[in-house]
Amino acid sequence: MREIPNCQNCNHQWSWSDTVIIGFKNNKNCPNCEKRQYVSQRTQLGISLFTFVPLFIIVFLSSFFDLNKVVFISFFILFFLGMFTYVPFTIKLSNEQKPLW
Repeated sequence: MREIPNCQNCNHQWSWSDTVIIGFKNNKNCPNCEKRQYVSQRTQLGISLFTFVPLFIIVFLSSFFDLNKVVFISFFILFFLGMFTYVPFTIKLSNEQKPLW
């Protein structure tokens, strides 16, 4: 089972809410030692793929199969619920910020 990430400076395990925040902002101070932590380059790429590929598929299927609005909105809700529960367990932290490309 994957775990919530640990600070690379003090090894403090982050809370789920702090991990969700850093997943959106890409940087945040450690709640324990106050050192700036960044989302690793590999994790940034994974989150980007995890976000854009399913959204592209949902939009494509919606136009191709002419899905009604209720089904379309249901896909989005399920996608975001999955993202909020899965992504925090995939984040790895880094002491330095590196560009995605």
